[in-house]
Amino acid sequence: MPSQWGIGSDVTIGYSLAPSEAFERERERLADNTHFGELVAWDGVGDAAFGYTERLPVRVAYHTPAGHTKGWARVGEHTVQVRVNRSLVPLEDVRPLLEKVAAGVSPAMHEHPIVLPQECPAPDHPVLARVFGEVEYARGDAGWDCSYLSSRGWTLIAGGMSLTPEALQEENESFGRSLAQGTVRQFPAPAGMRRLRGADDSIWRDYVTVDATRQMLQVNFRDAESRSRPVGVSEADFDELMDLMIEAWRDAVG
Repeated sequence: MPSQWGIGSDVTIGYSLAPSEAFERERERLADNTHFGELVAWDGVGDAAFGYTERLPVRVAYHTPAGHTKGWARVGEHTVQVRVNRSLVPLEDVRPLLEKVAAGVSPAMHEHPIVLPQECPAPDHPVLARVFGEVEYARGDAGWDCSYLSSRGWTLIAGGMSLTPEALQEENESFGRSLAQGTVRQFPAPAGMRRLRGADDSIWRDYVTVDATRQMLQVNFRDAESRSRPVGVSEADFDELMDLMIEAWRDAVG
């Protein structure tokens, strides 16, 4: 679902592109972070389910209370999730929505591996084929989200969102702090566009913002199994992927 970040809450709904251990990995990760939030097991939702709500006392972004409330469920080989990007949303309010999403699980989610709108780069695009490999699973939304899983076990996830004026200001201030701290690097970009790259060597991650249209793009590229940057992919390779994603995103959202 296309997202708009800003005042109020932003609800996202998602499901796994392919069979994976994402449910177990996320549950284990959150179990190690209970000093920041509450993790609750839910019976009667799919084969297994949990809810998690963060307990962050300060308002840190987007002029909303900080933190997320989320629910995950596993139904056979399928994983589904819902998330609300604000704190103080009770877990019991998220569970009914997760139940509806879990009830809608269909074999078609995995039986039709590639479902992409024309606004997303084609799975056989030469740049994707060379850098990313053969695309086995892909999903997209014209609004704009494009996700790919390659035969090499690599994931490429590109998501665009509209920002409220307040959220855009908060993003620019946050990026300014990150630049000063060295957690991101700035890259050359066309006039009116800012392009930053995360310094975390466990993932290729870029952020692109356009102030005039209040649009932001985030692109993540990593090995799904090792949770690290794909072996053999250089920064120049990722630059090629970014150029492809930026062009498709700008054509779609303006």
